[in-house]
Amino acid sequence: MEGSKTLTKALLKWYFDSGVEFNLSKIKKREVKQNILSSAIIEVSNESDTIDLKKPDSFLEDCNSLESLHQAVLNFSGCALKRTAKNTVFSDGNPNSKIMLLGESPGEEEDKEGLPFLGEAGLLLDKMLNAIGQNRKNTYLSNIIFWRPPGNRKPTEEEVSICMPFVQKHIELVKPKILVLVGAIAAKAIYGVETGITQVRGNWKTIKLDSGLEVNSIAIFHPAFLLKQPARKKEAWEDLKKIKIAINKNT
Repeated sequence: MEGSKTLTKALLKWYFDSGVEFNLSKIKKREVKQNILSSAIIEVSNESDTIDLKKPDSFLEDCNSLESLHQAVLNFSGCALKRTAKNTVFSDGNPNSKIMLLGESPGEEEDKEGLPFLGEAGLLLDKMLNAIGQNRKNTYLSNIIFWRPPGNRKPTEEEVSICMPFVQKHIELVKPKILVLVGAIAAKAIYGVETGITQVRGNWKTIKLDSGLEVNSIAIFHPAFLLKQPARKKEAWEDLKKIKIAINKNT
């Protein structure tokens, strides 16, 4: 009997470490979700077009450069996704750029190469950037999640919450003039909303960091979504034109 209990505990631990979701009870699930939401670092002010980001966790205070932040992410062991991923996907592009893109999470190609926005979706993103005079030489790219979720599933709320202090510090160090949130997960994580991407895309919001930095932000469709819903490319182009106008004004 004792051996059975030990085995059960080991299996449950393996499931948790591997990022597998399971429901022990409805009450427990509600408690977990409530705890995750209560510990979120995002606060939305009363103004719908302004989002305040709280101060990053104290353990990141010594990260005063992108190199030190990158090393902190590499050394971090608090996210189970890292154990199943092949690579840590930190960033690509020009770290001195005033245009920063934040995507969702690495896929299979990104996990293999250790770079964000690769594969078919990455090629489409490159075309979208080229259409407004941007590329990986004058744009900085990263993700909300640094490790590929098993099977390319969506990251959980807990996984997003774990990575958010690094993401916030990332924005603070890059100091972009324009922050483009690529896809629903990135938009929900930064804006702290449950609204779908079709409702929040194309609207400018001001991101306020605790350091005093204010960043113009806009959400757009993820290129992977556009590959499945090509009819939405017209809306995506309208958003890109807004970004181009903002780039001309702010950089």
